[in-house]
Amino acid sequence: MLVVLGGLAIPAGMAVDRWIGVAPFDPSRPTFTIGFWVAGNLLLALLIPASMLLQKLIYGAGWGTLSSVSGRFRWSVMARAAAVVVPVWGAYAAIIQPVLGTGQPVWSASHLLLGLVAIVTIPLQSAGEEYLFRGLIFRAVGARFVRPVVAFLVATTITAVQFGVIHGSADPWAVAYYIVIGISFAVLAERTGGLEVPVLIHAVNNTLLLVPVILAGELASVSTPSGPILIVPVLLVVTLTLVLWRITPWLQARVPRRTEAMT
Repeated sequence: MLVVLGGLAIPAGMAVDRWIGVAPFDPSRPTFTIGFWVAGNLLLALLIPASMLLQKLIYGAGWGTLSSVSGRFRWSVMARAAAVVVPVWGAYAAIIQPVLGTGQPVWSASHLLLGLVAIVTIPLQSAGEEYLFRGLIFRAVGARFVRPVVAFLVATTITAVQFGVIHGSADPWAVAYYIVIGISFAVLAERTGGLEVPVLIHAVNNTLLLVPVILAGELASVSTPSGPILIVPVLLVVTLTLVLWRITPWLQARVPRRTEAMT
């Protein structure tokens, strides 16, 4: 599925580049052009309905069951988790950006527009990846095993390794980082009974790290971080996983409905 979407991203990205009047993406000299990046995000977002459809066709399960055990996407769970995740990840992003060498933001209309596009499309891209890996593939692998513990361990291992490999980095630090991220997201999905928390962390991480790059006009040179510096986000995501595991009952608590007094 990812191969098909990747193939579609090239002509779609070139078309967008030509439409907005910039040099189109060149497959022989691949770099992140605006069109390729936007097209890639939107095509990855299609993994959400595509994963739901495949689950429906293969297993006959309801569309919403891929989101959570409640049969829907639980916005209240995401909102409560965001109260913990966003401030912590915001502080991390502010500290790590100078280390990564991100330039100063350019407050022009075009850069601000791209920043807005990023804020809209990056969460959709992140959610698409989660619906594929922690949603469809995780459940498809786990369904082959009778014992829940074995199902979880095998599904977690396979999806985490796939997640590490699919990002295409040759750096062992980066591969290890993505694998740890994949394991943590699988643990959180299993613990909370849904994809809301993995989607949140994935989206917050990608958005807070990429928007400053876009505002600095450095999209064409964006690349996956590498080297020992990745120990920092690894420790951060592991710590957050432990914290969110602990407070899961609070994340899942139902908000009591207000009732009008009878007169």
